[in-house]
Amino acid sequence: MAGLDFTIDVREPERRQILVSLEFERTDAIDEGGELVLFLPTWTPGSYLIREYSRHLARVEATDASDGTRLACRKVAKNRFALEPGPATRRLRVAYTVYAHDLSVRTADLTDEHAYWNHACVLLWPTGRTEIEARITILAPAGWEVACSLPGRSPDGRRAGPALFHAPVGGSPVTLCARSLDHAVDSPCLVAAFHRLEWQVEGVPHGLALDGLRTVAPPARLADDLTAIVRAAAAVFGGPLPYERYLFLCLFAAEGHGGLEHAESTTLLASRAAWKSDKGYREFLSLAAHELFHAWNVKRMRPVEFWRYDYENENYSALLWLVEGWTAYYDDLLCQRAGLVPAEDYLAAVARNIATMRNAPGRFRLSLAESSFDAWIRLYRPDENTRNSSQNYYGNGAIAAMCLDLLLRRSSDGASCLDDVLRDLFRRSYGAGRGYTLADVHAAVESVLGPDGVRALDAWTSGTFDPDLADLLGAFGVRLSAKDAERPHLGITFDAGKTTIASVQADAPAHRAGLAPGDEILALQDLRVDSERWQEVFQAVAAIGAPLEVLLARRGAILRRTAVPEPGPGTPVLEVDPKADPRQVALREGWLRPTPPAS
Repeated sequence: MAGLDFTIDVREPERRQILVSLEFERTDAIDEGGELVLFLPTWTPGSYLIREYSRHLARVEATDASDGTRLACRKVAKNRFALEPGPATRRLRVAYTVYAHDLSVRTADLTDEHAYWNHACVLLWPTGRTEIEARITILAPAGWEVACSLPGRSPDGRRAGPALFHAPVGGSPVTLCARSLDHAVDSPCLVAAFHRLEWQVEGVPHGLALDGLRTVAPPARLADDLTAIVRAAAAVFGGPLPYERYLFLCLFAAEGHGGLEHAESTTLLASRAAWKSDKGYREFLSLAAHELFHAWNVKRMRPVEFWRYDYENENYSALLWLVEGWTAYYDDLLCQRAGLVPAEDYLAAVARNIATMRNAPGRFRLSLAESSFDAWIRLYRPDENTRNSSQNYYGNGAIAAMCLDLLLRRSSDGASCLDDVLRDLFRRSYGAGRGYTLADVHAAVESVLGPDGVRALDAWTSGTFDPDLADLLGAFGVRLSAKDAERPHLGITFDAGKTTIASVQADAPAHRAGLAPGDEILALQDLRVDSERWQEVFQAVAAIGAPLEVLLARRGAILRRTAVPEPGPGTPVLEVDPKADPRQVALREGWLRPTPPAS
């Protein structure tokens, strides 16, 4: 049978090794001078860092599948293996193991309670044949079942319908079908005795696989809340849901927070205690909304650089401020539109985002476009100087999206908004079967707002980022102020639970005084400090404009430095203006009014 046949065996979880075998016909690979070359991806779309997944592979061995004759197998690159089949070899078999002990949304983890993997770090694939089909057979302990958006294979060998959960394996394997490498990498897999929920939205199957909750019960309203978010997201783009099925793979542990998007599923990592507070539950819903929104924005509508993925090298794009930033704007907004977050709580979340932006001077040094392009070497490899040298295209991209949305609404008296831009961009790019360029983005903005919108967007994304938030928000009857703006400020952050400096803000008092990351502050004005008493002592002895003696330890030596505190930026606060005029109220209600539920 043409195509690749994988077997993934997770029946020995105590080894923390996933056993993988691959069989394929010689004609299903490209002969490169007498060799067939297999490769393992080095990264996963949505997480822009070379992960070097091949470091977790054990020895790769190859045989003739017909008689078991050992074939030469040489590692020819960090993630590539060359096979040398004999003249009579028609079908090859390759076997290897993958070390799996990393509970994240982009890697692989095998314990006696579950197996989770992203196929990017598990499947060796023939070079030059990324479009070939694959069948993936899973062998797992009794009582475990499979959650994956890949379609299963029915007993007659044909693909089954849009199932999200596949029958308990306990002795009888489950086989999944992938159209291509893209399809496989885009479909992570969870195998466990998980708790599951199933429901439909607009006739489309949706499911939740909840793993690791132990004795924590899921909220009774969870499926209803996710349904409201799905409908709010669909309303942004219009038309039917873009997928045939959608699966939330939810991994719970003592701590953790993150997600990774896929075309028909997402993996979410969260604390199992998150749902025990309103704040934690809302953060989980916001995370789910973010990854779901990606089903439109980046999994279908995406930059031209991502239209065909190169899984072995960096895929650069200067448009991550739209891919991630605009999605980050919509995640909380979708929850608000779905009626799950009150307007005042939404504004508080926006205020926190503004605070993070203002405390990172890198926005004056590297644009959102440049920071997007440099994601591979900056955002995913942060150090103590990251906030001084670049900007976060998630948070700042979200603020840029909000600014454009407010500008669109203000200029049209509420008749247009950012939703219209996204619909137009979706139509002109994904609807035409291609990726989009910056010119496409500008054309979509111009179609709604005209040249002024393009100039504003270009200023926010290609230059320094310092939008006039007070003016934009003021038009909606929302006042931006700062709390505790006159408190003494040094411009440092500490390592958790210590007085060791984690980062120093460029051009802040600590920077001018010569303090550096890694310095441990021992005393202020000859008063001993530790992490518990830092604020108490600092507020007692620090005064704006007055020299402050700092005793510190640096690389084993004791030093004294003098810093002069200055007024801090304060904590941004967003409040509804009780004196807003009718036009401001109408604009604000149009922005923050919950979307009516579908009939």
